[in-house]
Amino acid sequence: HSSQPWLKGDEFHAVMNYPLSESIKDYFLRGHKETQRFIWEINSQSMYYRQQISEVMFNLFDSHDTERILTTAKGDLQSVKSALAFLYLQRGTPCIYYGTEIAMEGAHDPDCRRCMPWSEIKSKENQERIATMRKLIMLRRNEKMCRSLHFHFPNGYENDRCVEYIKLDEEGNKIEVLLNASDEEIKVKGDGEVLFAREFDGEILGVNGT
Repeated sequence: HSSQPWLKGDEFHAVMNYPLSESIKDYFLRGHKETQRFIWEINSQSMYYRQQISEVMFNLFDSHDTERILTTAKGDLQSVKSALAFLYLQRGTPCIYYGTEIAMEGAHDPDCRRCMPWSEIKSKENQERIATMRKLIMLRRNEKMCRSLHFHFPNGYENDRCVEYIKLDEEGNKIEVLLNASDEEIKVKGDGEVLFAREFDGEILGVNGT
């Protein structure tokens, strides 16, 4: 729900952005929504607060109070990676709970507070997961468009489980994001420099591809 009563300038600077996290999890992890409903929710949430609040909203997926994102996804690691890619392109501050970088599992509190498996961090599997997270962090850090407040959904693809997302900076530079949450491959339109990709061969975007 909207947290307007606490964000009038005399109490909090921002809050934990559960409406955003639930919309993303419903779409990518639970598969509950088609793209148009998802777009409507993201656009509606962008209107909740003043700009200076939106810029610092606390964007998260899992925490000490919620089940782990991989558990929500029923073990589907690829859909988790898609959700994380979308999160890192949103206005506000992406917050990663310990263990999310290696896709830890855990049901609701207290199971979501499992100990960090430090002895397993250097495994090939975990290092690959950490590398993906680092790429997203560096993309957001290096590309101003990723942090921009300016965005729109052009709806250039007919697939009802595919999100096309455009972000712009103040100079008019543009980054296009395509996330395939369907069970079909998608032929990508246009061309340009590829800054980040998963399940993409230069022409075809695979299932759960970015």
